[in-house]
Amino acid sequence: MQKADHSGHRSRMREKYLKSGIDIFAPHEILELMLYYAIPYKNTNDIAKALIDRFGSLTCVFDAPIDSLTDAGLTENQAILLKLIPDVIRVYYREKYTSNDGPLDFDSLPAYIASKYIGRETQERVLLLLADGKGKEVYCGFISEGNFEETRLSIRKIVRIALNYGAATAFLAHNHPSGVALPSSLDVRTTAEISEALALVGVRLLDHFIVADNECISLAQSGLLD
Repeated sequence: MQKADHSGHRSRMREKYLKSGIDIFAPHEILELMLYYAIPYKNTNDIAKALIDRFGSLTCVFDAPIDSLTDAGLTENQAILLKLIPDVIRVYYREKYTSNDGPLDFDSLPAYIASKYIGRETQERVLLLLADGKGKEVYCGFISEGNFEETRLSIRKIVRIALNYGAATAFLAHNHPSGVALPSSLDVRTTAEISEALALVGVRLLDHFIVADNECISLAQSGLLD
């Protein structure tokens, strides 16, 4: 009898999602719904609430290391399902905002850059994006981890990558794990040093984005990049 009631609850939750979408669900209900597909015969409502209570939010559950999720009572397969979420989102944004046949879409660029940091916000990382003379992306990857100001030690690496890919233009990005997207004076000075080094080899630095707490601030639009 208890199993029938539980099954009926799951059916109602699925129907609710199909009818109204995800936005009307509370965070623990979203997690509960996802866990249906990894935990077939248990009350995932209680499990979802316990996970959010332990880690602090739905996002923090998805960002938690696999060993932390298994310590919280999930099996490895169940933990992997949750860890797939931010990774799949990054792939989704990459395909959505990148065209292999045309130039970069500057209007979509902040969202594209921000998507690279999904699930990677806890440690500061520096991203380099390069485009050729037609504006087509030729390289995009993280080049360092740690404080952006320390990247001045990697300027030669940035220039080397730009030369190897025959880049004409470049974009930088780094995240602030503090959640504050405002650029520091050191951010601005280091950006200027990188811009000057790239200019010496004929590559123009078009922008530098600061990513934090769902924001993506452009130094160029802020008047902080010549």
